[in-house]
Amino acid sequence: MDDQSATSSRVFIVARRHPELYDYLKSRFADDTTVMVVLDRRLAPRRRRALPAAAERRRADRRSRPEVDERLTSTSLAIVGGSAAPVSEARQWVEAMQRGVQAVRGALDDHDRLEHAALAVRLENDRLRAEIDRSSKELAEIDATITRAIELVTDLRSRLHKEPWREPTG
Repeated sequence: MDDQSATSSRVFIVARRHPELYDYLKSRFADDTTVMVVLDRRLAPRRRRALPAAAERRRADRRSRPEVDERLTSTSLAIVGGSAAPVSEARQWVEAMQRGVQAVRGALDDHDRLEHAALAVRLENDRLRAEIDRSSKELAEIDATITRAIELVTDLRSRLHKEPWREPTG
């Protein structure tokens, strides 16, 4: 790399939790030799011992960049070096993706709420159908009882009209 491309090159560091952003940026800047897109490889601090090493080879940990950590945490993307124009485009994409995620999350929450409400309506409909079935059976029993009572009254009436003990009229 020559001095001019080294000074104007940009590194896009993408948080591991957003591989789709990494894929997008990798394809978006595939032809741009001044842009390198990398997935954040840091999992944990490299030094595992609490005590410092006897012969430290480095003066400072070159991976210690709090501003990069903060950007990766807040926007899933950190851009190191270069001009601000692609940064703006990348940030716009990240913000649009975050809005999309929020919209999808809201839609899923609405779906869950509506599904719960639909279940409540189905349960209420089942309860009402059972009540209608019980009421229909009770009405059928009442109808049968009334029909039997009408038959008895009609039979009694016809017997009263035919009884010989009744006094003749006229």
